[in-house]
Amino acid sequence: MKILKYEKKKNGMYQVFFDDGNNVDIHEEIILKYGLLIKKEVSNVEINNMLEENKKYIYYNIAIKYISTKMRSKKEIREYLLKKDADNDTINSVIDLLIKEKYINDLIYGKAYVNDHILLSNDGPNKIRVKLNELGISNESIDEALIDFTDDLQKQRIDVIARKQISINRNKSSNALKNKIIDYLYCLGYDKSIIIDVINNLSFKDDSALAKKEYDKIYKKLSRKYSGSELELRIKQKMYALGFNKIDF
Repeated sequence: MKILKYEKKKNGMYQVFFDDGNNVDIHEEIILKYGLLIKKEVSNVEINNMLEENKKYIYYNIAIKYISTKMRSKKEIREYLLKKDADNDTINSVIDLLIKEKYINDLIYGKAYVNDHILLSNDGPNKIRVKLNELGISNESIDEALIDFTDDLQKQRIDVIARKQISINRNKSSNALKNKIIDYLYCLGYDKSIIIDVINNLSFKDDSALAKKEYDKIYKKLSRKYSGSELELRIKQKMYALGFNKIDF
């Protein structure tokens, strides 16, 4: 089959026109490998082989476009190409090429991810670790990426978050508020021992006035139905559930 002409396209691709009326898109690397510029004629077997090898470059360009919007991990690229119907061998070849050309680097990706979450979120290191694991980043790369998320940085961030929670939760008892903040920070991915250490050094408001207010409210409600020791017991149960100690009321 004779080659009539070539038309250059984007990303190293050429449209190759044949004398039977067909045309195919082939990457310049394949054109050079098969010497098409010299011999000007190819067999059907050669065309099939070229098209098989050419899949790598087609999916490579798809991956490059995917990467152009933001950094991606190897796992993200693999899953994306699978959705585009690429087979595993082609995906492996594409990923190898992307790594070789430094478009993929999971360590750099991990460091950028950690930095972004330090700057743009309240997430702690444990939550970030889980997310990076889900993105296919190795534990070794995650450990190195999290080096900058020191215990001191955790303490600073915990202090800021906790103080904000104290300021917006004025109607909770100190005990209830402490537990709420500890649970909240733990869910954000901070180390529990560091959380407790910081919380224990923060000042919480005196519960006396709030305890009296809550006690009067509960008494007014329950005294319509109970009296004597049963009323006292039920009030205590409600007050304890709100986080007040006996000394508060």
